[in-house]
Amino acid sequence: MKRTITTLLCLAALVCGCTKPVEPEPEPSVDWKETYNGHLALCLADAYGQWERDDKLPAVIKWDGVSVFTAEYVRAGICLALQIIDKPEEWMKEDVTYPSATFSLTTDDPFIPQEVPFADFVKLLRVQYENMVGSHQVALNMQIPGYEPNLSTTGLAVMLCRAFAHFVDKESFPEKINTWEASYTHSSSNCDITSADVKTARDAAWAKAGVTESSSARDKAVAIFNYARDQWEWEDYYNTRKGAAGTIKAKGGNCCDLSHAVVAMARLSGIPARYFHAQCKFSSGYIGHVVSQLFVDGEWHMADASNNSNSFGTVVFNGYTGLHYYEDLPF
Repeated sequence: MKRTITTLLCLAALVCGCTKPVEPEPEPSVDWKETYNGHLALCLADAYGQWERDDKLPAVIKWDGVSVFTAEYVRAGICLALQIIDKPEEWMKEDVTYPSATFSLTTDDPFIPQEVPFADFVKLLRVQYENMVGSHQVALNMQIPGYEPNLSTTGLAVMLCRAFAHFVDKESFPEKINTWEASYTHSSSNCDITSADVKTARDAAWAKAGVTESSSARDKAVAIFNYARDQWEWEDYYNTRKGAAGTIKAKGGNCCDLSHAVVAMARLSGIPARYFHAQCKFSSGYIGHVVSQLFVDGEWHMADASNNSNSFGTVVFNGYTGLHYYEDLPF
């Protein structure tokens, strides 16, 4: 009888749920870099690395052991970026899929000459995804909503790969993204940033202003501009004759060559720099003129070393027409 009562008590305990519930096994953590989607993110980041080195996106990437051409990896990247944004906790678990669509890189200028919020770039990615689904194409010469001018498909591809380079490094997309070409920080035909003369002049400009590596980009840019304006003389001739190194050695040049020297020193300092060319209105009338522009604090700033009345960000001419921007001055 004693055993029977004990048995009944045990059964009652089970019915009342007094036993300790079995905890479910926690799901194993997922290393996103080891997933199918993660491999694509890494490949896109590597593609941007090649762009920075060679000013050229790879024609083919190896994604999960398969050779994938540009048209495909850009389409896949658009879809993966949206999947990461829309499913931040799950994006790596469901293999990315992407619609079949035509796509080709175009080299049409210009790139958008300023930083844009990444959220605005995402709006463009959503439009392109709709294009892929609806008309089976990635539209050419598109606009980021709210920004002029049009963006080429090369610009779209570079921005996308650049965003994934940031994602791989920081595990997040950037708050803002630049759209200039990689060569805005690289050497060009008359702007050799590996030249010893360029480095010597850059170091002298920094030293004169008390600037160091830890100084702000603005302080570096102002130091470079002031040095070029104050130490070198403007000379009257047409087009490029000396290039950056020759201008530094001669301590003078026309607007083209002075711009080469300023651009070279800026790019050596890690500051994006480009050429502004237009018919500029001076007191004597409209004259073809070239000015270096440096990208600091999210904006392009004039750096015209050809006139001692100029300061960083300001110029003496009043208006212009026929504007062109160049990464590599063609004359």
